[in-house]
Amino acid sequence: MIFTAPMKLLIAVVLDKDTESVTKELLRQSVLDFISLKEISRGWKTQVSSPAPLATVARTLELRKRAEGFFNLAQPPLKLPNLEIAEIPPVDLMESEKYLDSLAAEINGIRERQRVLQEEIIKLEEIRRQVDAFEDLKSGAAARSTYSFLSIQTGTVPVSRFSDLEKSLEAFPSVVIPSQDKEGLKVAVLLITMKRDDSRINTLLSQAGWEDVSLPVESPGNKGEALREITGKIEKLRKQQQECNQELAELLKGRETRLQNLWSGLRINELFLKIQSHFSRTERTILFSGWLPAEKQAEVEEGIKRASENRCYIEWMAPKKGEAAEVPVPVAMRNPKVLEPFEKLVRNYALPEYGSIDPTPFVAAAYLVMFGLMFGDAGHGLVLALVGLAGQYLAKKRRKSNTLFRLITYCGSAAIVTGILFGSYFGTALFPPLWFNYHGIIAGHGAEMTGLVRDIYDILGITIRFGITIIGLGLLLNWVNLIKKRDWLTLLLDKGGLLGGWIYGAGTWAAFYFVGHNYKELPPGNLLFWLLGLPTLVLALKGPLEFLRHNRVHISAGEDASSSPSQAVSKPSGKRINGFTIIDFFMEWIVEVLEIYSGYLANTLSFMRVAGLGIAHVSLMIAFFQIAEMMAGPKGYSLWSYIILILGNILVIGLEGLSAGIQSLRLNYYEFFSKYFNGTGRAYRPITLRSRD
Repeated sequence: MIFTAPMKLLIAVVLDKDTESVTKELLRQSVLDFISLKEISRGWKTQVSSPAPLATVARTLELRKRAEGFFNLAQPPLKLPNLEIAEIPPVDLMESEKYLDSLAAEINGIRERQRVLQEEIIKLEEIRRQVDAFEDLKSGAAARSTYSFLSIQTGTVPVSRFSDLEKSLEAFPSVVIPSQDKEGLKVAVLLITMKRDDSRINTLLSQAGWEDVSLPVESPGNKGEALREITGKIEKLRKQQQECNQELAELLKGRETRLQNLWSGLRINELFLKIQSHFSRTERTILFSGWLPAEKQAEVEEGIKRASENRCYIEWMAPKKGEAAEVPVPVAMRNPKVLEPFEKLVRNYALPEYGSIDPTPFVAAAYLVMFGLMFGDAGHGLVLALVGLAGQYLAKKRRKSNTLFRLITYCGSAAIVTGILFGSYFGTALFPPLWFNYHGIIAGHGAEMTGLVRDIYDILGITIRFGITIIGLGLLLNWVNLIKKRDWLTLLLDKGGLLGGWIYGAGTWAAFYFVGHNYKELPPGNLLFWLLGLPTLVLALKGPLEFLRHNRVHISAGEDASSSPSQAVSKPSGKRINGFTIIDFFMEWIVEVLEIYSGYLANTLSFMRVAGLGIAHVSLMIAFFQIAEMMAGPKGYSLWSYIILILGNILVIGLEGLSAGIQSLRLNYYEFFSKYFNGTGRAYRPITLRSRD
């Protein structure tokens, strides 16, 4: 878990007739990250060719993605099946495409009805908004030309034609309010439509025998009745929308088994073909190569031999050695599931170099401690933890990633711990602190306290010491990485090596000595020379030694090349030292010294932001309590006081929680990672049944 997983490079040759069984075995094991054989330094690599594709992988992928899209249309989404490699199901791509097209046509029909219904709802809502602006609809009908959206008409139609007219008007967003007159021969109507439909509406009215009349005052058609009519139509349309949603859900649920079988077949065939696309071939054999974790070596070898009935040749190569020296090694990180959110933070920055330390466990510890120190309130932490747990539950229910919510839960738990240490519960001291009273110190009561932490300077000192610990840990991890790489020169003379660590440690001691003597006295000069001056001078050797090492490598390469008959006999010489070279050495030394002294100082002081955000957190809570007291009445807190405290806590949780999370990430990336992290790794991506890519 501390280092990236050891990898092995596989080169295998099997007979052409065993291609299918070996492919099936490789897919079953799902551990091989394939590479091209042309990346390996061997003469026969130019004598192989890629096999002819059995089907287009791209088309299979496209159909699988289309099928997957139907799973996501359902609410909640349909569950993707677990893939089994007992057999490779035959898939007719043309038949699969026809089925998906027919299903898409059915779904598009339902969604088109939903779209039309939504457009009708929008139009009716616009009519309702315009009608609501009228005081009297009948006067609006008399002066309708001055209104830009609505057409309000009053008139009569014969009773025998009213039903047909009403049905015809259902095709338009409209409001029809009828009233039969005293003689029972005609229907008086108040009609409200959109003005843009006037031409078609007038045609229908003419066909129905419409006569424009002014309705008497006692006739129906008041604004309230019109609004009720519009609201009823909108509710009816929304009910139809819900019926469409239910129809879509039932359609997809009824096709779930067929979709799952189709998706499984497409996915397995896609992976099967994808594996074979990495194969190379000779006249009678198939060759392939790829990386896998060293712990899987025996299992994979046994599986290939079993699938080919021992008609195979298998060779294993160690990373960065021999013919695999120039082949990039993928990086696999081996962390337990509980650390997955922090591994995502590391991957978001970059992947560590192969064979180096996996920083995930250290990032987890550092991140949570930083967050807790900046957000030290048990009550606020409890809220964050509950939000994280609720988010995990909803994400699981919707089959979404819950990594972010797990991180929020961890951060909330860290805040609960530090809140108990500081005695802070929603900004109040419900219980005595186990470490020191953060709120009391910020409120100015530190002089009344006992213990080592009694003022803001003590809090700043804690974060400075924490920063020194983090930077020191980063240097230690860097030394371990350099020892594994056997890069002895960098280990000794680099700013992140032993010499740089010595200077940082000595400088830290000198700074504490100065502070401990009331900022008036530095360590003795001769001691400073041995602690800081001498290692600074020794640092000047780095440039010349690197120059000599580079020349030696260059000359060795030239000797190897000249040993070949195809190369020139003369040996190239390395660069010679001249005046400009010496100036380069001097300038590099000056820059290195400045980076060590100013860089390490800035890195250390940067951790004061941990104290700064913690102080801001406490100060905001104190401010909200003071405002609540100002709003209190003679009998204590008023309703407004409690509202202020509730809103204040919500604001602090949201604002300070976000700030603490961002600053914890920043300190890890820029102050911790910069000491040891080499983000040049390539992700280990095997072709696997568990992948959804």
